[in-house]
This record gives sequence, C-alpha cells and structure tokens, in this order.
Amino acid sequence: MDMDISQYKELFINEAQEHLEALNQSMVDLEKDPGNPDVLTEIFRSAHTLKGMSATMGFDQLTELTHEMENVLDGLRSGDIEVSTEIVDLLFGCFDMLGAMVSAIAEESGAVVDTQPVIDALREVYGGARPSYTDREAAKRKKPRKAEEKPEEKAVEPAAAAAEERAAGAGRLRLRITLDKDCVLKSVRVFMIFKKLSRLGRIVGSKPSMEDLEDEKFERSFEVRLETAESEEDIRRALLTIAEVYQVEVSPAEGEELEGEEAPRAAALREAEEREIAPEPMGAAPPTVRTQSVRVNISRLDNLMNLIGELVINRTRLQEISSSYNIPELKEALAQTARLTADLQDEVMKTRMVPVEHIFNRFPRMVRDLAKSRGKEVDFAMEGRDIELDRTILDEISDPLMHLLRNAVDHGIDEPEEREARGKPRRGSIRLAARRDRNYVSIEVSDDGQGVDLGKIFEAALEAGLVTAEERLSFSEEDALRLLATPGFSTAREISGVSGRGVGLDVVKNKVESLGGMLIMQTAKGEGTTFALKLPLTLAIIQALLVKVQGEIYAIPLGMVAETAVISSHDVRYVSNQEVIFLRDETLPLVRLSRCLGLAETNGKGSFPVVVVEVAPRSVAIAVDELLGQQEIVITSLDRFLKGIKGFGGATILGTGEVALILDIPTLIS
Repeated sequence: MDMDISQYKELFINEAQEHLEALNQSMVDLEKDPGNPDVLTEIFRSAHTLKGMSATMGFDQLTELTHEMENVLDGLRSGDIEVSTEIVDLLFGCFDMLGAMVSAIAEESGAVVDTQPVIDALREVYGGARPSYTDREAAKRKKPRKAEEKPEEKAVEPAAAAAEERAAGAGRLRLRITLDKDCVLKSVRVFMIFKKLSRLGRIVGSKPSMEDLEDEKFERSFEVRLETAESEEDIRRALLTIAEVYQVEVSPAEGEELEGEEAPRAAALREAEEREIAPEPMGAAPPTVRTQSVRVNISRLDNLMNLIGELVINRTRLQEISSSYNIPELKEALAQTARLTADLQDEVMKTRMVPVEHIFNRFPRMVRDLAKSRGKEVDFAMEGRDIELDRTILDEISDPLMHLLRNAVDHGIDEPEEREARGKPRRGSIRLAARRDRNYVSIEVSDDGQGVDLGKIFEAALEAGLVTAEERLSFSEEDALRLLATPGFSTAREISGVSGRGVGLDVVKNKVESLGGMLIMQTAKGEGTTFALKLPLTLAIIQALLVKVQGEIYAIPLGMVAETAVISSHDVRYVSNQEVIFLRDETLPLVRLSRCLGLAETNGKGSFPVVVVEVAPRSVAIAVDELLGQQEIVITSLDRFLKGIKGFGGATILGTGEVALILDIPTLIS
C-alpha cells in the first residue's frame, strides 16, 4: 500500500494546493458577501473533497482538521452559526495550517504541525455537538445503517431554493457516469462533476449517496438525477470535458426515482444513507466523443521547446542555403517544412501557456490580510485572469507582483481618516489587471492613493548621495520614478514588516528585465500610481528585427519596435545637450547604438536608419548602420561569465551560422 500511495502523492499535492487556493479565494468572497449560499456551498464542497483525498492517502491529521472545518461550515450553511470576522480569521488560519501540512508532505520534511489548538477553537465555535472524525468513523464500523432506514428529512436550504428556481419547468434526466479504470483520487473527479452539474440544473439525487461518492465508496460508475432545461447532448458534452470521465449515458427519468432518492437540497446530498451498489454492465453503449488531459512535468515541455528551437535554427539555415540555388523542388519542400515547423512550434508554445489566474488567485487573501494588519480598508479587483503567459514567465513574476501589491497597500493606499479628509471614500481601491499588447502581455498594479511624492524622492536621494542639488534641477518626473528602482533606495522613515529596507522595486525591475520585459511607472498627484510589467509571451522563440552596427549584427525584440525610419543628419537637433530628432511633429531622443556599445563612432553625415522603440513611458530613436529585416530567432541564455554584462538579453544563431547578440533595450537606454 505504501508503494501505491507514493505513486499518487504528487497528484494529491497538486490537487490539494488547487483546493487550498480555491478555499482562500472563496473565503475572501464570503467575507464580502456573508449571506451568499453559493459561496458557502463551494467552500464546503472543496473542504469535503480535500478531506476525502486526505483520508484516501492516509493523512489522518489533514483528515481530522478538515472534518472539524466541515462541522463549522455546515453550521454556517444551515444558519446555526453566523459569519463573523472572528470565524473568517479562524478558517483562514485553518487554511494556512493545511497549506503548511501539505508543504511538509511535499518536502518530506517530517515536520509536525500542532493542530489541537485550532481544532479546539473550531469545536468551541460549533459547540462540540457534532461527533469528531475519529468518533464518527468508529460509529460507522460499530453500527452501519440498515437499508430500510430513511435519512432524516431536512429543510430546503437557500442554495437549494435558488437551484429550484433555476430548474423550474425543466425535465428530469438520469445520468450514468463512468470514470476511467485507471482514475486516481476519484473524489476529485466527483467534485468536479457535481460542480459542473450544479451550474447546468438542480441535482435531486445520486446513487450511491453524495457522501459515499466523495469518500470513494464506489467502483467506476455512479448515477445522478438532474432537473435541467439543457439538452441531453449538451449535458453529455459538458461532462466529457472533465478529465478521466470515460463515458456519460443520459436518458429521460420522468417517473423514475432512485431508491431512497433525496429531497432536493442543491448542495446537501452528503447526508444520504450509506449503501453500496455494484456497477451495472456497460452493454453495447454507443461510442462517445470525449476530451482527455494529462499532467506533464514542465521539464519535459522545456526539453520539447529546446528541440523545436533547434528545428527553427536549422529551418532558417536551410532557407538561407536554398536562396543561393534556383531549385523549385527544394524551395517547395522547404516551404512545406517551414509550415509544419511553424505549426509544431505553435502547438508546443500553446501547451506551455497558462492563464495568469493561476498566480492571481494567490493575492486576494494576501491583500486582505495585509490591509487588515495596517488598519486600512481596501477593495481589491482583478481583471484579465484568462490572459495566458508562458508557464516559466508566470512562475518568475509571482514575487515581483507580490512586492508591487504590498507596496500598493503600504505606500499607495492612505489611512481611511486621511482619505475622508481629502474627500475620498474610506475604502481604497487596488486593481490587478492583465491585457494583451501585441506580442507582449501587460500586467498592471494600480491604486487610487495620493500618488508618489516627487519632492520626498529627491530628498531621500540627496540624503543617500544618489543625486546632487544641481542634478535635481534637470531631473524629470521619469528620472525621479527611476530612482525608486535604485538598489537600497527607500522613502520610508520607519522600517516595518512590509517596507523601509530599500528592497523591492529594484528586485522587481531586475527580474522583469531578465525576462526580456520592462517595468513602466506612472503616477498622478492625488489620483494614484500604476506599475506595469510588460512581458513577452514566451522566453524561447521570438520575432526580432536584425540591425547592423560597425559590421556586427544585433537583434532587437520586435515587441518593443514601434517603427523604422531613415533620418538625415540635418534633422538632428540638440536639446539640453541631448541629440533629438523630429518625427511627425514628435520630438524623440536619439541614441546612437555604436556609442552605447562602446564601438567606434559612426560617421554622422548623410542619412542613416533609426529604430523607434517604446521604452517606458516614451519613445526613443536608436541610430544604426543598416536594417537587415525581421526574423524569427531562438533565444539562448548567455554564459555565466557574460551574464554580468549590461545591455544584452541573450544570443541567437542566425541562418548563416553567425551568432548575434540580443539587445536589452531598457538597460541600454537607461
């Protein structure tokens, strides 16, 4: 048995972490809307599924704690217990403890968590009237319920009333659902199935009971009665999208009833009688179309992407060679190969794309706890959670986003009394939003506080010796905001658990730029501050503009390029000792790439091409010797000896076999 458990441990950990994230998110929603029965049902179902999974894996401490949580949640659903700040804090503490226990299991650290104080607090909330998990299991073994005994009827819950209203006038269907024979953690699949069905209609019964299903006391098949206005085909198609659902048989159930079928209680099927039913033979059921998914280790996707990168390099090389020969058959074969490689590359990149929701869901709880500890009132909103990013990038930006959100609560949002004195609502607003921006994704953290005090920034910079009094006179707002990302810089006078140590924005900026992105900062006095992380969709293969300077080829990520133009040397002007050009009535700073790279100066006479790039929050023109055109390139990280060189984000191999350095534009400009 131990060997079998070890096989499923990774799956258990992944599923448990997903349920804990869902519990934290739902509890934040419940605190905002204490009377919402749907949220309470969602919390109860997640807790019950987590308990069933823990019991299946033999993690008794996890099982006992989730059982005691269930008792409190059941009291909240029935109305016997009222939702209060104290109970919400207690349940949040339970979630944190469960997270620590799951982490200990994942790390195999053997750490023991003392759950007894929390269990005692939970029992005090519900008065200890319900049996403990160990007492209940002992009672089951001692005296199983007889088949003829009827479960006690309960009043229809508020959630059930809403479900009845949704299903008014609907027909009743009989669903027979069969899971894959190799399905592990069947209770998780049952939870997902019932969650899906609750959105499609009203669940009026199951065979076996809901409790037996979630405790995995069934083989592969079970039955559900559903009142719904949806068609049989829509129900079947919806359920087959769930992983490890093998077959769904749907038929009318008018006049049919399951033996001992329960009264409609949308989420309260768990009190049904306990009985075991052997699965019926499948018979010659018609084949059904189903969607399946599997978990794949991210390292396998990394290896697959590396192989695709090698294919792209060789494809470009072959195209370069074929351009020297006039062989129609070769060109036709290469064109077909190019299309197939592009399709394969696109599919592999899609498998690596994950909705930003996966990390966004971690933050509502953090913002809620931090605001409470700082005595502030904050409304937290999230937008664009379905926007997708490469999984590697998504994992890397979790900490930077946490830094920005903590700063927004601590620095951005002012005290409720101060906001009222300035004519603002007591509750501040913080927004976390993601949106697509061409080949980039922009993730913004904004608040409606008082904005950044530029005078305070200069004072702190003068004290730290970062600027002189003379330099301050020529500093722009953009220069002042850039000082915020200087290592060790802080405007906080007091060191707290959140800020004041000069660590934060410099870490965010370095991390974002190491991913090939940029950090954009904007502020408005009295209105608030916005920090935007502009990130590439993927780190592996990108479109780039190739340029030549002093005989060397360099690549500029195309996502930063706004346009290209040819400028006459007579059009160059000087403003405050800085070269600028005028392009369509817009004044742009001119940066000579040869000078940035420490190469010999290019002859400034005649005409020369420029690449206009967007660098927070303005555009800059970069002077080059020659434009070579657009090309798809594979990014290769620099050797550890070269990583310290500023201005380069990696290297790539061109179709000619030459190596070209990829320019880190934000670092070069700054």
